[in-house]
Order: sequence, then structure tokens, then C-alpha cells
Amino acid sequence: MQDEEYMRQLSLGIDTAFDTLVFRYHKPLFGYIYRLLHDEKLAEDIVQETFLKIYQQGLKGFVPDQFRPWMYKIATNTCKDYWRKPMSRLEYATDKEIEGTGQVHHIIDYQLERQWMVESLNQLSIDYRTVLYLRFYQDLKYSEIALALDISINTVKTRIARGLKLLENILIADERERG
Repeated sequence: MQDEEYMRQLSLGIDTAFDTLVFRYHKPLFGYIYRLLHDEKLAEDIVQETFLKIYQQGLKGFVPDQFRPWMYKIATNTCKDYWRKPMSRLEYATDKEIEGTGQVHHIIDYQLERQWMVESLNQLSIDYRTVLYLRFYQDLKYSEIALALDISINTVKTRIARGLKLLENILIADERERG
């Protein structure tokens, strides 16, 4: 069944339809938000807030034309709301410090390369980083990214092209420093 049909069912009061959407999209949504915010606890909170907003819209009878871009738009806007609240950033940073750095990391080439890529992506502005994550990690089409971010397809194409070029320059510079 299509996601939009689950939203229709939710609008009719069938809560199990919402459970299916959560099951289907929790992991990819968490991955997207975590890559933007770099904080596991905060990412989980924003995923929950995103699903709460989806649920509330469904109960009001709203059914999006395309569910995935609409969901990512809600998630992106929720992240933007978070960044507009300096107090909440401070609270979460404090929580992160309290957790400490007692994690054990296994050093595997793949993980190092992946970490290097993520660190390089994180050097990009939020505009470039967001379109690259949506395209390459969430596998959204240009048109879906445009809907999710409320920008034109040409802007999506431009940001992806420029973002990739900037990323290439960052990776080349990092490689020179390492080599």
C-alpha cells in the first residue's frame, strides 16, 4: 500500500496505518536528522516530534500528494526550529557532555573512510549538506528534494553541483594534509 493511502486511513481514525508509517520511516528519518545534528538523543527527539506532527496532520484529515518529501520537509523544518532556539542547543550540548566519551570505537578502514566523508560533509553549509544528505543518503529525487525543502528544482541541482564541488575540494585538501 502507498504511504498516501496510510495517511488517508489515519484521517479516518485507523491508528494502525500510522504505525506502519513509523515502522517504515523511523530508521531513514533518524539517519537523516542525525547527520544534520550530530546528536543521537536530539535526533531521536526530533524524529518523534516529526512523527507527532505527521500524526496530528493526519487526524485533521490532511493527506499529502507525496508523503516522503512532505515528511522530510517537516523534519527539516523541525531541525531549523531547533537551531533557532539557542537555549535548547545549550541544554543538549550539556547532556552530551554528561554522557562522556566512554564509547569504544573499532577501527576499521570502512568506518574511517565513512567518518572522513561525514566529517567532510559537515564542513559544508547547511544548505549544501541538506541537499546532499537527502539525495545520496535518503535517495530522494530532485523533485522530492525541492518539495521537502520548498525550493526550486534548479536550486536543488545548483546546490548539489556546488556542494559536490566543495566536498571534492575539502577531500583533496584533507588528503594532502594526511599524505
